[in-house]
Amino acid sequence: MSAPAERVIDFAGHRIPSLSYRILAGAALLVGLLVALVALPDAVLAYLDSHGVALPLPIATATVAGGILSALATARYILRPSRLYGPLSIATSLATIGYLLRFWWAASYRFTIPGSSSATFQVGYVDLILLLLVVPAFGLAAGVVTTIEDLSAPGERLPFDYPA
Repeated sequence: MSAPAERVIDFAGHRIPSLSYRILAGAALLVGLLVALVALPDAVLAYLDSHGVALPLPIATATVAGGILSALATARYILRPSRLYGPLSIATSLATIGYLLRFWWAASYRFTIPGSSSATFQVGYVDLILLLLVVPAFGLAAGVVTTIEDLSAPGERLPFDYPA
């Protein structure tokens, strides 16, 4: 019988989770993100479409964007101890900003009430999108700082990310 795989790698006094453990945890993260960023938006958009409401975003766009965001976030989690963490944080933040800006361009939504030719209802969510953009903006700044730190002093952030 073989020995069980190490869950933790001791690197210069830092207890970094092993790659196999990070991949397993990343797979669980990916499943949750796919449900939250692909399945739920697709279900809501399909429900709206089936009831005759014009969609603010094509279902295919939500599916592809949710899949890309889920994959980037999972890769970022798995590669956290490496130098790729900063660039992946930047890429994830830029993709999130692009996805939210797609909503921002169509942030005033107007639809006609079914059964009426002149009654309309308007929903504006520009302020909500602007508030949501704050989070990936901070993530972008943190990714830039992390990338610069990893290039100038490799391994310096490991004690903070993985305390002994």
